[in-house]
Amino acid sequence: PGGVHSKITLTILDDNGAEIIRDYYFKV
Repeated sequence: PGGVHSKITLTILDDNGAEIIRDYYFKV
């Protein structure tokens, strides 16, 4: 609240070739 958040989305593949999407939020 009251802050700016920066979002980074990482897309990686697991051993089965399935996509894993992870979102990281940083408070700036």
